[in-house]
Amino acid sequence: MTLEYIDPSANPDGVVINVVVWILLVFAGIFVGLRCYCKLSRRRRLWWDDYLLALSWVIILLAPSLVLSVNTSPADRDKIFLAASCAATSSNIRLGFGLHIYDVPLSNLITIGIVSNVSGFTSVLSLDLSKTSFGITLFRLTDGWLRWLVLAVIIILNITQLTSVLFFWASCDPPAKIWNPQLPGTCWPPKLSVVVGNVAGALSALFDVVLALIPWKILFRFRMYGREKVGVAISMSMGVFAGIACIVKLTTLPLLEKGDFTYYGKPLVLWGFTEASLTIVAASIPFLRSLCPTPARTQELPSLEVPTANRHSETANAAHGGRPHAYSKL
Repeated sequence: MTLEYIDPSANPDGVVINVVVWILLVFAGIFVGLRCYCKLSRRRRLWWDDYLLALSWVIILLAPSLVLSVNTSPADRDKIFLAASCAATSSNIRLGFGLHIYDVPLSNLITIGIVSNVSGFTSVLSLDLSKTSFGITLFRLTDGWLRWLVLAVIIILNITQLTSVLFFWASCDPPAKIWNPQLPGTCWPPKLSVVVGNVAGALSALFDVVLALIPWKILFRFRMYGREKVGVAISMSMGVFAGIACIVKLTTLPLLEKGDFTYYGKPLVLWGFTEASLTIVAASIPFLRSLCPTPARTQELPSLEVPTANRHSETANAAHGGRPHAYSKL
């Protein structure tokens, strides 16, 4: 069936969603770029946490648009809003997302379902990667029981988040019934997906708080002035705002049981993008210290140094002609 495109003036809620989503994505992208710039300008190499964070931003920006272009005929492809915006949420709004389902053309519903599914999948995957990125950063800065705690958070976070994304593809047999309810087949109970989403979301919010508190513990061992320590600790604790966004997002999940996703899914999409963007921003802020002027006396101090390697690792690294990494810096 040929897709029917909705005029923006007939979908004001969709316009608001579109504007907010793009502001959030651009905002997060700026922080990712500044993070990489600050590290490279200080002649520091990018590491796995940097690559994961950048990938988490790229995934929610590009992956859904690729899927939509594949699922569209060549005749319609040049008409899609992706040509101008290149994002799944924007294209869905062009097809009627933001309106009540009975106001959406029937020919658009399957495409909206497919793109929403892929968009939700990539959104969760992006969250997982961005939180894992910050976890890896803390893992490099900790030792002893704190390092084991961070490792446990990373493992549990990935297990719960990857389990929740299975519902985007495995909750129906055949999978196409997920976005086309009229197909014959069976699906898992809708409440099951809500329960799994709540559990994964609650753990995600809890881990945001845990990862935000850990810097306060490790920063007291840094060779820094007290005011600078507090400033860095606060900057590394910004993930708590992502946790708050996650909690608010969880309150929108029960709306999905009403069956009118194109209308009641609006707050879920908005808070989902908000959480993802805040997570990326929170993981980037600690690396932007070089953009802030500091007193001359503090420039002489090796800021953000914390012992993270035992004596054996220092010796082994030195034996290979490398620089002993008794300290790991942001």
